[in-house]
Amino acid sequence: MIILTDRYEETVEGLKREWAQADFFVIEADEFLVEHAVLATQKAYLTGERERVIVLIARRFTPIAQNKLLKILEEPPKGSHFVLMTPGKSGLLPTIRSRLPIENRLEEGGRESSGLDPARLDLATLYDFLQSHRRIDAKRARTIVESLALEATRSGLFRLDEELLEAFAQSYRLLDMGSPAHFVLSRLGLKLMNRKRQG
Repeated sequence: MIILTDRYEETVEGLKREWAQADFFVIEADEFLVEHAVLATQKAYLTGERERVIVLIARRFTPIAQNKLLKILEEPPKGSHFVLMTPGKSGLLPTIRSRLPIENRLEEGGRESSGLDPARLDLATLYDFLQSHRRIDAKRARTIVESLALEATRSGLFRLDEELLEAFAQSYRLLDMGSPAHFVLSRLGLKLMNRKRQG
Protein backbone atom coordinates (compact mmCIF):
# COMPACT_ATOMS: atom_id res chain seq x y z
CA MET A 1 0.00 0.00 0.00
CA ILE A 2 1.12 3.56 -0.73
CA ILE A 3 -0.05 6.22 1.74
CA LEU A 4 0.29 9.85 0.68
CA THR A 5 0.92 11.81 3.86
CA ASP A 6 3.30 14.27 5.45
CA ARG A 7 2.22 13.30 8.98
CA TYR A 8 4.35 10.20 9.31
CA GLU A 9 4.32 9.56 13.07
CA GLU A 10 0.57 9.97 13.36
CA THR A 11 -0.02 7.69 10.36
CA VAL A 12 2.33 5.00 11.72
CA GLU A 13 0.51 5.10 15.09
CA GLY A 14 -2.79 4.61 13.25
CA LEU A 15 -1.38 1.61 11.39
CA LYS A 16 -0.12 0.10 14.66
CA ARG A 17 -3.65 0.27 16.03
CA GLU A 18 -5.02 -1.38 12.86
CA TRP A 19 -2.35 -4.12 12.98
CA ALA A 20 -2.17 -4.54 16.74
CA GLN A 21 -0.92 -8.13 16.53
CA ALA A 22 1.83 -7.49 13.98
CA ASP A 23 5.54 -6.70 14.34
CA PHE A 24 6.37 -3.25 12.96
CA PHE A 25 9.59 -2.21 11.23
CA VAL A 26 9.91 1.44 10.22
CA ILE A 27 12.65 2.56 7.83
CA GLU A 28 12.66 6.34 7.45
CA ALA A 29 14.94 8.52 5.37
CA ASP A 30 14.70 11.85 3.59
CA GLU A 31 15.98 10.03 0.49
CA PHE A 32 15.30 6.30 0.25
CA LEU A 33 18.41 4.60 -1.16
CA VAL A 34 19.46 1.08 -2.19
CA GLU A 35 20.78 0.29 1.31
CA HIS A 36 17.32 1.06 2.72
CA ALA A 37 15.75 -1.26 0.15
CA VAL A 38 18.19 -4.04 1.14
CA LEU A 39 17.31 -3.56 4.82
CA ALA A 40 13.57 -3.66 4.01
CA THR A 41 14.04 -6.92 2.12
CA GLN A 42 15.91 -8.45 5.07
CA LYS A 43 13.09 -7.47 7.45
CA ALA A 44 10.52 -9.04 5.12
CA TYR A 45 12.27 -12.44 5.30
CA LEU A 46 12.49 -12.57 9.11
CA THR A 47 10.85 -15.69 10.45
CA GLY A 48 8.27 -15.79 13.20
CA GLU A 49 4.63 -16.49 13.85
CA ARG A 50 3.50 -12.87 13.87
CA GLU A 51 2.79 -10.90 10.73
CA ARG A 52 5.28 -8.21 9.78
CA VAL A 53 4.46 -4.69 8.60
CA ILE A 54 7.42 -2.95 6.98
CA VAL A 55 6.82 0.80 6.73
CA LEU A 56 9.08 2.69 4.31
CA ILE A 57 8.99 6.46 4.77
CA ALA A 58 10.72 9.00 2.54
CA ARG A 59 10.14 12.32 0.83
CA ARG A 60 11.93 10.84 -2.19
CA PHE A 61 12.46 7.22 -3.24
CA THR A 62 15.36 6.97 -5.69
CA PRO A 63 14.53 5.08 -8.91
CA ILE A 64 17.28 2.50 -8.31
CA ALA A 65 15.94 1.77 -4.80
CA GLN A 66 12.41 1.44 -6.19
CA ASN A 67 13.60 -1.04 -8.81
CA LYS A 68 15.33 -3.00 -6.03
CA LEU A 69 12.00 -3.20 -4.15
CA LEU A 70 9.89 -4.08 -7.18
CA LYS A 71 9.99 -7.88 -6.94
CA ILE A 72 9.40 -8.08 -3.19
CA LEU A 73 6.51 -5.61 -3.40
CA GLU A 74 4.95 -7.73 -6.12
CA GLU A 75 5.44 -11.03 -4.26
CA PRO A 76 6.11 -10.36 -0.56
CA PRO A 77 7.08 -13.30 1.66
CA LYS A 78 4.19 -14.90 3.55
CA GLY A 79 3.17 -12.74 6.49
CA SER A 80 5.00 -9.61 5.30
CA HIS A 81 3.15 -6.43 4.34
CA PHE A 82 4.70 -3.28 2.89
CA VAL A 83 3.50 0.30 3.38
CA LEU A 84 5.21 3.16 1.53
CA MET A 85 4.66 6.66 2.93
CA THR A 86 5.52 9.75 0.95
CA PRO A 87 3.98 13.21 0.46
CA GLY A 88 3.49 12.86 -3.31
CA LYS A 89 3.13 9.94 -5.69
CA SER A 90 4.73 11.72 -8.66
CA GLY A 91 8.19 10.64 -7.44
CA LEU A 92 7.21 6.97 -7.53
CA LEU A 93 7.83 4.87 -10.64
CA PRO A 94 4.73 3.85 -12.63
CA THR A 95 5.70 0.20 -12.03
CA ILE A 96 5.45 0.77 -8.27
CA ARG A 97 2.22 2.80 -8.48
CA SER A 98 0.56 0.13 -10.61
CA ARG A 99 1.31 -2.65 -8.13
CA LEU A 100 0.11 -1.03 -4.90
CA PRO A 101 -3.16 0.62 -3.87
CA ILE A 102 -2.79 4.34 -3.14
CA GLU A 103 -4.50 6.02 -0.21
CA ASN A 104 -4.42 9.82 0.04
CA ARG A 105 -4.25 10.93 3.67
CA LEU A 106 -2.99 14.44 2.98
CA GLU A 107 -5.10 16.91 4.89
CA GLU A 108 -7.23 18.85 2.46
CA GLY A 109 -7.53 21.95 4.61
CA GLY A 110 -3.89 21.99 5.58
CA ARG A 111 -2.49 21.99 2.07
CA GLU A 112 -1.10 25.30 1.00
CA SER A 113 -2.10 26.74 -2.36
CA SER A 114 0.61 26.98 -5.00
CA GLY A 115 -0.34 30.59 -5.67
CA LEU A 116 -0.82 29.91 -9.39
CA ASP A 117 -4.47 29.77 -10.48
CA PRO A 118 -4.79 27.04 -13.17
CA ALA A 119 -7.84 28.74 -14.71
CA ARG A 120 -5.92 32.01 -15.27
CA LEU A 121 -2.61 30.50 -16.35
CA ASP A 122 -0.99 32.54 -19.13
CA LEU A 123 2.42 34.15 -19.67
CA ALA A 124 1.56 37.24 -17.61
CA THR A 125 0.31 35.32 -14.55
CA LEU A 126 3.22 32.87 -14.82
CA TYR A 127 5.68 35.79 -14.90
CA ASP A 128 4.07 37.36 -11.80
CA PHE A 129 4.12 34.00 -10.02
CA LEU A 130 7.81 33.45 -10.83
CA GLN A 131 8.71 36.99 -9.74
CA SER A 132 7.05 36.44 -6.38
CA HIS A 133 8.95 33.15 -5.90
CA ARG A 134 12.39 34.32 -7.02
CA ARG A 135 14.22 33.64 -3.78
CA ILE A 136 12.62 30.46 -2.44
CA ASP A 137 14.62 27.41 -1.38
CA ALA A 138 14.32 23.85 -2.70
CA LYS A 139 12.14 22.66 0.20
CA ARG A 140 9.56 25.37 -0.41
CA ALA A 141 9.75 24.73 -4.18
CA ARG A 142 8.98 21.03 -3.61
CA THR A 143 5.87 22.01 -1.64
CA ILE A 144 4.78 24.28 -4.50
CA VAL A 145 5.35 21.51 -7.07
CA GLU A 146 3.19 19.14 -4.96
CA SER A 147 0.42 21.75 -4.74
CA LEU A 148 0.64 22.45 -8.48
CA ALA A 149 0.32 18.73 -9.25
CA LEU A 150 -2.79 18.45 -7.05
CA GLU A 151 -4.38 21.64 -8.41
CA ALA A 152 -3.67 20.73 -12.04
CA THR A 153 -5.19 17.28 -11.54
CA ARG A 154 -8.32 18.58 -9.85
CA SER A 155 -8.92 21.47 -12.25
CA GLY A 156 -9.52 19.27 -15.30
CA LEU A 157 -7.94 22.05 -17.39
CA PHE A 158 -4.82 20.15 -18.44
CA ARG A 159 -4.01 17.11 -20.57
CA LEU A 160 -2.74 14.82 -17.81
CA ASP A 161 -0.69 12.60 -20.05
CA GLU A 162 2.60 10.82 -19.40
CA GLU A 163 4.55 13.87 -20.57
CA LEU A 164 3.02 16.15 -17.91
CA LEU A 165 3.33 13.55 -15.14
CA GLU A 166 6.98 13.10 -16.05
CA ALA A 167 7.44 16.90 -15.88
CA PHE A 168 6.26 16.85 -12.25
CA ALA A 169 8.53 13.92 -11.41
CA GLN A 170 11.46 15.57 -13.16
CA SER A 171 10.87 18.78 -11.18
CA TYR A 172 11.45 16.82 -7.94
CA ARG A 173 14.59 15.24 -9.35
CA LEU A 174 16.00 18.58 -10.51
CA LEU A 175 15.36 20.15 -7.10
CA ASP A 176 17.03 17.18 -5.39
CA MET A 177 20.06 17.59 -7.67
CA GLY A 178 20.41 21.25 -6.68
CA SER A 179 18.88 22.99 -9.71
CA PRO A 180 17.74 26.54 -8.89
CA ALA A 181 14.11 26.58 -7.70
CA HIS A 182 13.30 29.50 -10.03
CA PHE A 183 14.50 27.50 -13.05
CA VAL A 184 12.50 24.39 -12.04
CA LEU A 185 9.28 26.37 -11.47
CA SER A 186 9.74 28.26 -14.79
CA ARG A 187 10.19 25.00 -16.65
CA LEU A 188 7.16 23.40 -14.99
CA GLY A 189 4.98 26.49 -15.53
CA LEU A 190 5.75 26.52 -19.26
CA LYS A 191 5.02 22.80 -19.49
CA LEU A 192 1.65 23.36 -17.77
CA MET A 193 0.81 26.14 -20.24
CA ASN A 194 1.68 23.79 -23.09
CA ARG A 195 -0.59 21.05 -21.73
CA LYS A 196 -3.56 23.35 -20.99
CA ARG A 197 -6.72 22.39 -22.84
CA GLN A 198 -7.96 24.97 -25.33
CA GLY A 199 -11.36 26.58 -25.09
